[in-house]
Amino acid sequence: MKIATDTWMLRPQPIDTVFSTVREAGFEYLELSPRPDVMPSYGGRRASKAKIAEIAEASKTHGVEVASIFIEQAWGSSEEDIRRAAVGYWKQTVQLAVDLGCDRINSEFTGRPTAPQAGEAAMRRSLEEVLPLAESEGITLALEPHPGDWVESGIEAVDFIRGLQSDYVTYLHCVPHTYYLTGVEDERGHLKGVNRDIITYAGDTMDHVHLADTLLPGRTFLNPGSPGVRNHQHLDIGHGDIDWDEVFSALREVGFDGVVSVAVFRHESRVMESLTHNRRIIRERLEGGVDQ
Repeated sequence: MKIATDTWMLRPQPIDTVFSTVREAGFEYLELSPRPDVMPSYGGRRASKAKIAEIAEASKTHGVEVASIFIEQAWGSSEEDIRRAAVGYWKQTVQLAVDLGCDRINSEFTGRPTAPQAGEAAMRRSLEEVLPLAESEGITLALEPHPGDWVESGIEAVDFIRGLQSDYVTYLHCVPHTYYLTGVEDERGHLKGVNRDIITYAGDTMDHVHLADTLLPGRTFLNPGSPGVRNHQHLDIGHGDIDWDEVFSALREVGFDGVVSVAVFRHESRVMESLTHNRRIIRERLEGGVDQ
């Protein structure tokens, strides 16, 4: 199993600082999230040959490998010009992964939950162009249903991925999306999910997990309110309402041996404290198998 951390909270920092901070926090792997000087969200590649060399040197110097690249591209958009641009950006990201010696790109379904048929049709058209290139380069695409995508259910996402019949498309289970992953509403009208059920169902289709905590949607509110908002957070483990006994025991039960990434975005004022906190818990709960 590879234990990595997302680098979103470190995005303002120079590349060398990103790698040195990740290593100081105890990680040997990182997930390179969108950066304005490498690959921004919903935009094209920015990384030059010099930037690739800078990343490679920082990786070697600090002993931290780029385990995955995370991108956000609107390849499920029903607006054809946006979808076509996203396909071009996807192809650029595949080449970026090749340049970095990274064999994994993580991303979302995109689209809109109010138009699932249009979202699926758009994403299938995009995959017809992107997937052959990824397969030829040996790059795995690990996909997560994000709250607000054309598919939000983890079960439905797994079924969609299995239907593609490609060894290079896998399911990414994002724990802070728990309350939107089953499409089942509770008595208060909140979407809720059970991590054990989804993890068990996904089985070996799942090879990447994002770990972060979140609050029940009913424990937060927006002022003014906004209908349709999928309210969730990416907090330190233990700072929200996720049942972590369930999460870690389920991962052990299925013998998960893929990549686990800390996906915390909300603690930029105390990055090192956050990273070391989450790394310690993962070490205790997964690597050591010690329950808290």
